[in-house]
Amino acid sequence: MMPGSMGMRFKAKVIQSWKGEIIGNALVTRSKISFLGDIDMNTGLVVGKDLDIRGENVKDRVLIFPEGRGSTVGSNVLYGLARKGLAPRLIAVHRADPVTISGAVYGAIAMVSEAPEELFALIATGDIVRAWISCEKANLEVAKPSSPET
Repeated sequence: MMPGSMGMRFKAKVIQSWKGEIIGNALVTRSKISFLGDIDMNTGLVVGKDLDIRGENVKDRVLIFPEGRGSTVGSNVLYGLARKGLAPRLIAVHRADPVTISGAVYGAIAMVSEAPEELFALIATGDIVRAWISCEKANLEVAKPSSPET
């Protein structure tokens, strides 16, 4: 399947639970993210110089990345984003790290881990992603692919 393909469903481990469905615009990177330094805590803008999603905003997005990196203060940044209404709707990672987990828990930000690596190839930035919990597992799927750029 090509990036942005509908029909593929991914299962992941629930870290920070939620009720109902989450539907949001995907923001996907294959890079590790440090919330301290890569995300502007006052705007939610991705500012990390080495990130392919630089210039995007995490607010209300389904943020998909392999794992966190960096400072323990990153959990405070995530919490601060949540308090300011600038947090992602959902964080989906391949490997959960304590900094991202604690920030998501304190900020009450929905989070999943153990997302399969294929997720990064099959969900593209701009896709509309739907997520829900069933049988104690998170399900993620592309609800609507992004429009191909011409």
